[in-house]
Amino acid sequence: MVTCHQRAGERNGMSRSQDGPTTGANARAQDKRVARTRRAIREALLNLMAQRGGADITPKDVADAALINKKTFMAHYASVGAVIQEMEDEAVGSVSEVLDEAAAATDEEGLARAIERLGSMVTDGASSLGRLLRTGAREDVVARIQLAVRDRLRRVVGAAEDDLACDFLAGGITSAFRRWVGEKDRPSAQELSRRVRRLVRSVAPERCDASQS
Repeated sequence: MVTCHQRAGERNGMSRSQDGPTTGANARAQDKRVARTRRAIREALLNLMAQRGGADITPKDVADAALINKKTFMAHYASVGAVIQEMEDEAVGSVSEVLDEAAAATDEEGLARAIERLGSMVTDGASSLGRLLRTGAREDVVARIQLAVRDRLRRVVGAAEDDLACDFLAGGITSAFRRWVGEKDRPSAQELSRRVRRLVRSVAPERCDASQS
């Protein structure tokens, strides 16, 4: 004979056994909600930056555009600047991966492929990088990319941290790339690759030769 206490225990046991999967499902659903909210915040901010150029955008502005309240915004980000920083970090991180590929290239074709990838990333109006470069954050992003270019050049030519030649090269390469991306009748990536390699050799020929030997 089953007592009331046994039935209660069985019911409690059934409830506990269901808690595990339910809790896991809730956690996954919550993760999706967090990701969805953060995407909405970033999308809203990018749209506002494109409209206003990044000036005087408040958390409430972003929250209103994202169709959330300010409290929800603050639960995810401490400030508008924190959202911009996160997007810049991701954008520059993706560029850095391609720069590593370019730095490891042993011929013009390898460098050209990396240049083509960078060109596609920069001109992609749907990507965070492409959209950031069309807002008031553009110069900050470009400056960080230029620093990343300089770091890769230092590795390639074995330069010291304060080497002025690498600063000069990084600025020249970044400017050349920006001009190349903006040209309607631009030369091929292979041609830009040849120009970049000639530029590097003209400034630091001995170190370039030593690094490739």
